[in-house]
Amino acid sequence: MKKQVVFACDIGGSKLLCGFVDEDGDIIDTEKALLPPNITTEIIEAHLRNMYTVLSRRNPKYRSIACGMTIPGLADAENGVWQYACFSGISDYPIASRMRDILHLPVFIENDVNACALAEKSYGGCCDCKDYLWVTVSNGVGGGLILNGNIYRGAFGGAGEIGHIVVEKNGHPCPCGHKGCLEAVAAGPAIARRYKVMTGKSLSAAEIADLARNGDQNALYVMRKTGEYIGRGLGKAASLLNLERYVLGGGVMQSFDLMESDIWRGFEEEAFGEPNSEAKIVTTSLQYEAGLLGAATVAWQSISS
Repeated sequence: MKKQVVFACDIGGSKLLCGFVDEDGDIIDTEKALLPPNITTEIIEAHLRNMYTVLSRRNPKYRSIACGMTIPGLADAENGVWQYACFSGISDYPIASRMRDILHLPVFIENDVNACALAEKSYGGCCDCKDYLWVTVSNGVGGGLILNGNIYRGAFGGAGEIGHIVVEKNGHPCPCGHKGCLEAVAAGPAIARRYKVMTGKSLSAAEIADLARNGDQNALYVMRKTGEYIGRGLGKAASLLNLERYVLGGGVMQSFDLMESDIWRGFEEEAFGEPNSEAKIVTTSLQYEAGLLGAATVAWQSISS
């Protein structure tokens, strides 16, 4: 008898990571594809179809029984609809039904950061924590709020969107329509933009972090300022929610070591001090696979409920 797995699909702003994952959270095999800047639903569907075929052929001892997907942006998990993503403009896309017809599997979706938050409880460092905020800082900034062990979605599905808390008055415009949102000043593109303004050089956030580690003062300033912004956003959230833990993930958080002290400084400047004095700010224990394991968690929980 073939071993059962789920087909997990982590849809990002610039890449697509898919894999077979078993119920214990063990990743059996993965496939990755880079996405073009002008992404379309047709391109996503073609990639997912091809990656599922490749993984199935390469792993004949495993049988996928469901598909879980992380959606970058607003997701209607109950109806399987990708509602909206700022970076791509994709909206009202019934991705679950479309992919169900293509893959011939039951398909379940969830907002990407909500899924990461669930995976952190199932397979990561929050097995012992019921109240926390999972924050991703990558091409954008998003949050997944866990209260009493469950996702809290809010009255209209927008709870946890820390990326659109304003942390710099009259700051850089955000695609959401406001200025100075955390996403607009701390995500990867914002880091690159801030460094280019200072030096005239076009580099990625990862390249800037490498320069900072090698003593580049402009790069160090940019990374420290990014940490301050992240801390301010977390501090504002803490004053309202008074959570036990704040878990940071995403590509930019690979440079947590460069920003940790400034994250705490920003946090302490914004948070109501006394009731949040024992709060913890940590990086995800799931590392690069957080999104993939999030997608798997969504699938396994959905078929077992």
